[in-house]
Amino acid sequence: MEIKVPQIAVPDFWLADLGKVHGYLRDRLPEGVVREFGRSSLDHPLHVVEYPREGAVKLMVIGGTHGHEPGTVASAMNLIHLRGEGRDLADQPHERLLELLDQVHLFVIPCLNPDGRSVCPDSSHCQALETCVLYASGLQKTGEIIPYDSDSDKPLYYFDPEHALFMGGQFNGAGWAMNRRLSDDESEAVEVQALLELVRELGLAAIIDLHACGYNFAFQVRSHEAPYWPVMREWQERAKALFDAKSRPLGRLHGDGDPPQPPAFFFNSALIHKHARLMWMAFEGRQGYLGRSTFMPVPTEWEIVDDYLMAVEAFVELGVEERYTAANREVFGD
Repeated sequence: MEIKVPQIAVPDFWLADLGKVHGYLRDRLPEGVVREFGRSSLDHPLHVVEYPREGAVKLMVIGGTHGHEPGTVASAMNLIHLRGEGRDLADQPHERLLELLDQVHLFVIPCLNPDGRSVCPDSSHCQALETCVLYASGLQKTGEIIPYDSDSDKPLYYFDPEHALFMGGQFNGAGWAMNRRLSDDESEAVEVQALLELVRELGLAAIIDLHACGYNFAFQVRSHEAPYWPVMREWQERAKALFDAKSRPLGRLHGDGDPPQPPAFFFNSALIHKHARLMWMAFEGRQGYLGRSTFMPVPTEWEIVDDYLMAVEAFVELGVEERYTAANREVFGD
């Protein structure tokens, strides 16, 4: 049985379709250097766009770790366009963010999980929450949803694709969860392992990994050592000011505490932090879907992208101020 991915109308600035993303990188990239750093389990190319700046702090933005979170890909593409053209794909200026981007050596990965992106709709805007859950998890041949539970203490790391009509955006095409690790020494997902090999030698100070759900919020870096915790709290304070200025919601820093309690299993954050000696930040932006009163009011598509760009602005500002560099030096000693 073939499952057709529904075609959902999106604005021109919402570049989440893999073909359109690859077309932009091939034909429209105004500035920067694009290269392939690996292949997905289904042989899609993995791309990174680099904006070199000699002697500047090196930062990375990642979109599309989860394929059912298309706003992260669209926002990464808007960031790329902003860096090259001075305005986002909706022709909107982001003057402070652009000023900060000019001071860093930037890397952008538009879509880390093209397998998952290829089987999910290009938008969840004004779609039912249950629809998003279906595409997040995928569908078994029995007709039941693959039992991926984001709140489980015993998470699903792998589901055999032979038993699925399609693997959801939480997984790659080989059935491995994209953001759950069996250990903090290697990744079973070839895409994440390719990312690790890429960043190990880059000398990055920090990465922000863009995700999506019903709310705007970031995670405290619970797998990281104590010097990183106040940096994350400073990000929260600065991001909150940006969101408040536009009357946008930003939730509390998830998992913060004294001390923060580490998660029960390993995320990509623990793997990359340990082996690439950098700070990893995860931000969850709004999808704009329906199903709970707390998701209201529904943001416009551009507001979703703008929320992500504000999160990136606070992230880059701390990088320019060498806050990540100082924490890395305190932890790793060089």
